[in-house]
Amino acid sequence: MPARPARGSRPSGGIHRLLGPAVLVCYLLALLVPEPGTRLREAALGLFGLRLDVSVVALFVILFAAAFQVPPERALAAVRRPKVVLAGLAAHLLTAFVLAPVTALVLSAAGLRGPAGGLSTAVALIAAAPVAAAATVWIGRDGDGTALLAVVLLSALVSPLTMPATLGLLGHVLPSVVRTQTLIDSAAGQARALLTGAVALPCAVGLLARRFLPSAATGRLLTRAPLVAVAAMLALTYVNATAAVPVLHEQPWTVVVLCVAVGWGVCRLAFLAGSLTARALRLPPAAGASVTLACGMSNVSVSAVVVVQALPGQPHALLVALVYGLVQKVAARRAVVRSAPAAPRRAVSEGRAVP
Repeated sequence: MPARPARGSRPSGGIHRLLGPAVLVCYLLALLVPEPGTRLREAALGLFGLRLDVSVVALFVILFAAAFQVPPERALAAVRRPKVVLAGLAAHLLTAFVLAPVTALVLSAAGLRGPAGGLSTAVALIAAAPVAAAATVWIGRDGDGTALLAVVLLSALVSPLTMPATLGLLGHVLPSVVRTQTLIDSAAGQARALLTGAVALPCAVGLLARRFLPSAATGRLLTRAPLVAVAAMLALTYVNATAAVPVLHEQPWTVVVLCVAVGWGVCRLAFLAGSLTARALRLPPAAGASVTLACGMSNVSVSAVVVVQALPGQPHALLVALVYGLVQKVAARRAVVRSAPAAPRRAVSEGRAVP
Protein backbone atom coordinates (compact mmCIF):
# COMPACT_ATOMS: atom_id res chain seq x y z
CA MET A 1 0.00 0.00 0.00
CA PRO A 2 2.68 2.61 0.73
CA ALA A 3 4.12 2.10 -2.77
CA ARG A 4 1.11 3.67 -4.51
CA PRO A 5 1.31 7.05 -2.84
CA ALA A 6 5.02 7.14 -3.54
CA ARG A 7 4.43 6.59 -7.26
CA GLY A 8 1.59 9.10 -7.31
CA SER A 9 3.69 11.75 -5.66
CA ARG A 10 6.31 11.87 -8.41
CA PRO A 11 4.09 13.33 -11.14
CA SER A 12 2.75 15.85 -8.66
CA GLY A 13 6.25 17.00 -7.79
CA GLY A 14 7.11 17.28 -11.49
CA ILE A 15 3.96 19.28 -12.12
CA HIS A 16 4.78 21.78 -9.41
CA ARG A 17 8.35 22.22 -10.63
CA LEU A 18 7.04 23.05 -14.12
CA LEU A 19 4.19 25.21 -12.89
CA GLY A 20 6.15 28.48 -12.70
CA PRO A 21 7.43 28.32 -16.31
CA ALA A 22 3.98 27.21 -17.50
CA VAL A 23 2.35 30.25 -15.86
CA LEU A 24 4.85 32.54 -17.58
CA VAL A 25 4.02 30.88 -20.91
CA CYS A 26 0.31 31.56 -20.25
CA TYR A 27 1.09 35.24 -19.62
CA LEU A 28 3.13 35.39 -22.83
CA LEU A 29 0.32 33.73 -24.84
CA ALA A 30 -2.19 36.20 -23.39
CA LEU A 31 0.02 39.07 -24.54
CA LEU A 32 0.67 37.69 -28.03
CA VAL A 33 -2.60 35.83 -28.78
CA PRO A 34 -5.35 37.33 -26.59
CA GLU A 35 -8.30 36.78 -28.99
CA PRO A 36 -9.25 33.19 -27.92
CA GLY A 37 -9.17 34.14 -24.24
CA THR A 38 -11.25 37.23 -24.88
CA ARG A 39 -13.91 35.20 -26.70
CA LEU A 40 -14.00 32.62 -23.90
CA ARG A 41 -14.36 35.39 -21.32
CA GLU A 42 -17.26 37.00 -23.17
CA ALA A 43 -19.24 33.75 -23.52
CA ALA A 44 -21.33 33.41 -20.37
CA LEU A 45 -24.64 32.26 -18.90
CA GLY A 46 -26.61 33.65 -15.99
CA LEU A 47 -27.41 31.17 -13.21
CA PHE A 48 -28.90 32.13 -9.80
CA GLY A 49 -27.43 35.62 -10.05
CA LEU A 50 -23.97 34.28 -10.92
CA ARG A 51 -22.27 35.02 -14.24
CA LEU A 52 -21.30 31.51 -15.32
CA ASP A 53 -18.37 31.63 -17.73
CA VAL A 54 -15.23 29.58 -18.38
CA SER A 55 -13.41 31.28 -15.49
CA VAL A 56 -16.06 30.28 -12.97
CA VAL A 57 -16.14 26.69 -14.28
CA ALA A 58 -12.33 26.44 -14.11
CA LEU A 59 -12.36 27.86 -10.58
CA PHE A 60 -14.96 25.29 -9.48
CA VAL A 61 -12.81 22.46 -10.91
CA ILE A 62 -9.62 23.73 -9.24
CA LEU A 63 -11.10 24.01 -5.76
CA PHE A 64 -13.08 20.78 -6.00
CA ALA A 65 -9.88 18.94 -6.97
CA ALA A 66 -7.92 20.61 -4.16
CA ALA A 67 -10.50 19.66 -1.53
CA PHE A 68 -10.96 16.15 -2.94
CA GLN A 69 -7.25 15.43 -2.49
CA VAL A 70 -7.48 16.09 1.26
CA PRO A 71 -7.62 12.80 3.23
CA PRO A 72 -10.20 13.07 6.05
CA GLU A 73 -7.59 12.05 8.61
CA ARG A 74 -5.35 14.98 7.59
CA ALA A 75 -8.23 17.44 7.92
CA LEU A 76 -9.02 16.10 11.40
CA ALA A 77 -5.35 16.12 12.43
CA ALA A 78 -5.35 19.91 12.25
CA VAL A 79 -7.51 19.98 15.38
CA ARG A 80 -4.43 18.94 17.31
CA ARG A 81 -2.73 22.23 16.33
CA PRO A 82 -5.45 24.83 16.97
CA LYS A 83 -2.95 27.58 17.81
CA VAL A 84 -1.35 27.49 14.35
CA VAL A 85 -4.72 27.17 12.60
CA LEU A 86 -6.32 30.06 14.49
CA ALA A 87 -3.21 32.25 14.19
CA GLY A 88 -2.96 31.65 10.44
CA LEU A 89 -6.65 32.28 9.81
CA ALA A 90 -6.80 35.36 12.04
CA ALA A 91 -3.65 36.86 10.48
CA HIS A 92 -5.04 36.27 6.99
CA LEU A 93 -8.40 37.89 7.75
CA LEU A 94 -7.11 40.82 9.80
CA THR A 95 -4.42 41.66 7.25
CA ALA A 96 -7.10 41.93 4.58
CA PHE A 97 -9.04 44.37 6.78
CA VAL A 98 -5.94 46.56 7.13
CA LEU A 99 -4.30 46.48 3.68
CA ALA A 100 -7.23 47.74 1.61
CA PRO A 101 -7.99 50.85 3.73
CA VAL A 102 -4.26 51.64 4.01
CA THR A 103 -3.93 51.45 0.22
CA ALA A 104 -6.91 53.79 -0.19
CA LEU A 105 -5.52 56.30 2.31
CA VAL A 106 -2.00 56.26 0.82
CA LEU A 107 -3.27 56.75 -2.74
CA SER A 108 -5.63 59.52 -1.66
CA ALA A 109 -2.88 61.26 0.32
CA ALA A 110 -0.63 61.07 -2.75
CA GLY A 111 -3.25 62.91 -4.79
CA LEU A 112 -4.35 59.78 -6.69
CA ARG A 113 -8.00 59.86 -5.70
CA GLY A 114 -9.08 58.74 -9.17
CA PRO A 115 -7.33 55.33 -9.05
CA ALA A 116 -7.79 55.01 -5.27
CA GLY A 117 -11.27 53.51 -5.50
CA GLY A 118 -10.52 50.84 -8.11
CA LEU A 119 -7.05 49.86 -6.88
CA SER A 120 -7.98 49.69 -3.19
CA THR A 121 -11.07 47.64 -4.09
CA ALA A 122 -8.79 45.29 -6.03
CA VAL A 123 -6.52 45.03 -2.98
CA ALA A 124 -9.52 44.14 -0.82
CA LEU A 125 -10.57 41.43 -3.29
CA ILE A 126 -7.02 40.02 -3.42
CA ALA A 127 -6.16 40.13 0.28
CA ALA A 128 -9.55 38.78 1.41
CA ALA A 129 -9.51 35.90 -1.08
CA PRO A 130 -9.02 32.42 0.37
CA VAL A 131 -5.48 31.28 1.17
CA ALA A 132 -3.88 29.74 -1.92
CA ALA A 133 -3.92 25.95 -1.92
CA ALA A 134 -0.41 26.10 -3.39
CA ALA A 135 0.81 27.29 0.02
CA THR A 136 0.65 23.70 1.27
CA VAL A 137 3.14 22.63 -1.39
CA TRP A 138 5.86 24.76 0.17
CA ILE A 139 5.40 23.36 3.66
CA GLY A 140 5.48 19.62 2.93
CA ARG A 141 3.56 16.93 4.79
CA ASP A 142 4.38 17.58 8.45
CA GLY A 143 1.90 18.62 11.14
CA ASP A 144 2.20 22.31 10.33
CA GLY A 145 1.43 21.54 6.71
CA THR A 146 -1.77 19.94 7.94
CA ALA A 147 -2.58 23.06 9.94
CA LEU A 148 -1.97 25.22 6.87
CA LEU A 149 -4.26 22.96 4.86
CA ALA A 150 -6.99 23.56 7.43
CA VAL A 151 -6.49 27.33 7.08
CA VAL A 152 -6.82 27.02 3.29
CA LEU A 153 -10.14 25.19 3.58
CA LEU A 154 -11.54 27.37 6.37
CA SER A 155 -10.65 30.59 4.54
CA ALA A 156 -12.43 29.29 1.44
CA LEU A 157 -15.56 28.35 3.38
CA VAL A 158 -15.83 31.72 5.19
CA SER A 159 -14.80 33.89 2.22
CA PRO A 160 -18.42 34.64 1.14
CA LEU A 161 -18.72 36.52 4.44
CA THR A 162 -15.24 37.97 4.94
CA MET A 163 -14.65 39.48 1.49
CA PRO A 164 -17.88 41.57 1.44
CA ALA A 165 -17.09 42.63 5.02
CA THR A 166 -13.65 43.87 3.90
CA LEU A 167 -15.26 45.83 1.08
CA GLY A 168 -17.79 47.28 3.51
CA LEU A 169 -14.98 48.55 5.75
CA LEU A 170 -13.28 50.04 2.71
CA GLY A 171 -16.47 51.97 1.92
CA HIS A 172 -16.19 53.78 5.26
CA VAL A 173 -12.55 54.76 4.66
CA LEU A 174 -12.75 56.09 1.11
CA PRO A 175 -14.06 59.60 0.45
CA SER A 176 -17.85 59.61 0.35
CA VAL A 177 -18.25 59.69 -3.40
CA VAL A 178 -21.40 58.08 -4.76
CA ARG A 179 -19.54 56.38 -7.63
CA THR A 180 -16.99 54.83 -5.28
CA GLN A 181 -19.65 53.56 -2.88
CA THR A 182 -21.65 52.12 -5.77
CA LEU A 183 -18.51 50.38 -7.03
CA ILE A 184 -17.87 48.82 -3.62
CA ASP A 185 -21.48 47.71 -3.16
CA SER A 186 -21.53 46.11 -6.61
CA ALA A 187 -18.19 44.35 -5.98
CA ALA A 188 -19.44 43.01 -2.64
CA GLY A 189 -22.54 41.51 -4.23
CA GLN A 190 -20.59 39.93 -7.07
CA ALA A 191 -17.96 38.59 -4.65
CA ARG A 192 -20.55 36.99 -2.36
CA ALA A 193 -22.30 35.18 -5.21
CA LEU A 194 -19.06 34.00 -6.81
CA LEU A 195 -17.39 32.86 -3.60
CA THR A 196 -20.46 30.94 -2.50
CA GLY A 197 -21.01 29.17 -5.82
CA ALA A 198 -17.45 28.71 -7.08
CA VAL A 199 -15.30 28.58 -3.92
CA ALA A 200 -17.12 27.45 -0.78
CA LEU A 201 -19.44 25.03 -2.61
CA PRO A 202 -16.73 23.06 -4.52
CA CYS A 203 -14.61 22.84 -1.34
CA ALA A 204 -17.52 21.37 0.61
CA VAL A 205 -18.50 19.02 -2.23
CA GLY A 206 -14.89 17.88 -2.67
CA LEU A 207 -14.50 17.05 1.03
CA LEU A 208 -17.80 15.16 1.10
CA ALA A 209 -17.00 13.28 -2.11
CA ARG A 210 -13.65 12.14 -0.71
CA ARG A 211 -15.41 10.96 2.45
CA PHE A 212 -18.29 9.02 0.90
CA LEU A 213 -17.21 7.79 -2.55
CA PRO A 214 -16.17 4.11 -2.82
CA SER A 215 -12.43 3.57 -2.51
CA ALA A 216 -12.11 2.30 -6.11
CA ALA A 217 -13.66 5.48 -7.52
CA THR A 218 -11.62 7.62 -5.14
CA GLY A 219 -8.38 5.99 -6.30
CA ARG A 220 -9.15 6.64 -9.97
CA LEU A 221 -10.11 10.25 -9.34
CA LEU A 222 -7.03 10.90 -7.19
CA THR A 223 -4.71 9.93 -10.03
CA ARG A 224 -6.39 12.44 -12.34
CA ALA A 225 -7.19 15.26 -9.93
CA PRO A 226 -3.74 16.98 -9.93
CA LEU A 227 -3.49 17.03 -13.73
CA VAL A 228 -7.07 18.24 -14.15
CA ALA A 229 -6.57 20.98 -11.55
CA VAL A 230 -3.32 22.18 -13.13
CA ALA A 231 -4.88 22.21 -16.63
CA ALA A 232 -7.83 24.24 -15.29
CA MET A 233 -5.48 26.60 -13.46
CA LEU A 234 -3.39 27.26 -16.57
CA ALA A 235 -6.51 27.83 -18.68
CA LEU A 236 -7.81 30.22 -16.02
CA THR A 237 -4.44 32.03 -15.90
CA TYR A 238 -4.50 32.57 -19.66
CA VAL A 239 -8.12 33.76 -19.76
CA ASN A 240 -7.66 36.15 -16.83
CA ALA A 241 -4.41 37.52 -18.22
CA THR A 242 -6.11 38.44 -21.51
CA ALA A 243 -8.37 40.78 -19.53
CA ALA A 244 -5.32 42.74 -18.38
CA VAL A 245 -3.79 43.11 -21.85
CA PRO A 246 -5.74 46.33 -22.62
CA VAL A 247 -3.95 48.00 -19.72
CA LEU A 248 -0.58 47.47 -21.40
CA HIS A 249 -1.85 48.68 -24.78
CA GLU A 250 -4.21 51.50 -23.83
CA GLN A 251 -3.13 52.92 -20.47
CA PRO A 252 -0.11 55.20 -20.02
CA TRP A 253 3.01 53.66 -18.54
CA THR A 254 2.44 55.56 -15.29
CA VAL A 255 -0.76 53.54 -14.68
CA VAL A 256 1.06 50.28 -15.35
CA VAL A 257 3.87 51.25 -12.96
CA LEU A 258 1.33 52.24 -10.31
CA CYS A 259 -0.45 48.87 -10.61
CA VAL A 260 2.85 46.99 -10.37
CA ALA A 261 3.91 49.04 -7.34
CA VAL A 262 0.60 48.43 -5.55
CA GLY A 263 0.65 44.67 -6.26
CA TRP A 264 4.28 44.32 -5.15
CA GLY A 265 3.92 46.50 -2.06
CA VAL A 266 0.72 44.88 -0.81
CA CYS A 267 2.15 41.38 -1.23
CA ARG A 268 5.32 42.24 0.67
CA LEU A 269 3.29 43.84 3.47
CA ALA A 270 1.08 40.75 3.75
CA PHE A 271 4.10 38.47 4.16
CA LEU A 272 5.64 40.89 6.65
CA ALA A 273 2.41 40.86 8.71
CA GLY A 274 2.46 37.06 8.79
CA SER A 275 6.10 36.98 9.87
CA LEU A 276 5.49 39.53 12.64
CA THR A 277 2.46 37.56 13.84
CA ALA A 278 4.54 34.37 14.08
CA ARG A 279 7.25 36.20 16.04
CA ALA A 280 4.73 37.81 18.39
CA LEU A 281 3.26 34.37 19.19
CA ARG A 282 6.78 32.88 19.54
CA LEU A 283 5.95 30.04 17.21
CA PRO A 284 8.66 27.54 16.18
CA PRO A 285 10.12 28.07 12.69
CA ALA A 286 7.95 25.51 10.87
CA ALA A 287 4.73 26.79 12.47
CA GLY A 288 5.83 30.37 11.87
CA ALA A 289 6.30 29.61 8.16
CA SER A 290 2.76 28.20 8.03
CA VAL A 291 1.34 31.40 9.54
CA THR A 292 3.45 33.55 7.22
CA LEU A 293 2.24 31.71 4.13
CA ALA A 294 -1.37 31.75 5.35
CA CYS A 295 -1.16 35.51 5.70
CA GLY A 296 0.70 36.28 2.48
CA MET A 297 -0.46 33.73 -0.08
CA SER A 298 -3.85 34.63 -1.54
CA ASN A 299 -5.65 32.50 -4.10
CA VAL A 300 -5.02 34.75 -7.10
CA SER A 301 -7.17 32.51 -9.30
CA VAL A 302 -10.15 33.37 -7.08
CA SER A 303 -9.35 37.06 -6.73
CA ALA A 304 -8.69 37.49 -10.46
CA VAL A 305 -12.10 36.03 -11.36
CA VAL A 306 -13.79 38.24 -8.74
CA VAL A 307 -11.92 41.32 -9.98
CA VAL A 308 -12.94 40.65 -13.60
CA GLN A 309 -16.61 40.18 -12.67
CA ALA A 310 -16.87 42.86 -9.97
CA LEU A 311 -14.76 45.52 -11.74
CA PRO A 312 -15.45 44.91 -15.45
CA GLY A 313 -14.54 48.43 -16.52
CA GLN A 314 -11.20 48.53 -14.70
CA PRO A 315 -8.71 46.08 -16.24
CA HIS A 316 -5.85 47.80 -14.41
CA ALA A 317 -7.25 46.33 -11.19
CA LEU A 318 -6.68 42.84 -12.62
CA LEU A 319 -3.05 43.77 -13.31
CA VAL A 320 -2.61 44.30 -9.56
CA ALA A 321 -3.84 40.75 -8.93
CA LEU A 322 -1.49 39.26 -11.54
CA VAL A 323 1.51 41.10 -10.10
CA TYR A 324 0.56 39.93 -6.60
CA GLY A 325 0.47 36.34 -7.87
CA LEU A 326 4.00 36.59 -9.27
CA VAL A 327 5.49 38.30 -6.22
CA GLN A 328 3.95 35.86 -3.72
CA LYS A 329 5.75 32.90 -5.31
CA VAL A 330 9.14 34.53 -4.68
CA ALA A 331 8.12 35.63 -1.17
CA ALA A 332 6.86 32.13 -0.32
CA ARG A 333 10.15 30.56 -1.35
CA ARG A 334 12.07 32.97 0.89
CA ALA A 335 9.75 32.42 3.86
CA VAL A 336 10.15 28.64 3.75
CA VAL A 337 13.92 28.71 3.18
CA ARG A 338 14.36 30.96 6.22
CA SER A 339 12.32 28.63 8.43
CA ALA A 340 14.04 25.41 7.28
CA PRO A 341 16.87 23.83 9.30
CA ALA A 342 20.32 24.40 7.84
CA ALA A 343 20.73 20.86 6.44
CA PRO A 344 17.61 20.61 4.25
CA ARG A 345 17.54 24.23 3.09
CA ARG A 346 18.93 23.36 -0.31
CA ALA A 347 16.10 20.89 -0.94
CA VAL A 348 13.49 23.43 0.10
CA SER A 349 14.97 26.17 -2.05
CA GLU A 350 14.75 23.81 -5.03
CA GLY A 351 11.05 23.25 -4.40
CA ARG A 352 11.29 19.72 -2.98
CA ALA A 353 9.33 18.67 0.06
CA VAL A 354 11.46 17.99 3.13
CA PRO A 355 10.44 14.80 4.96
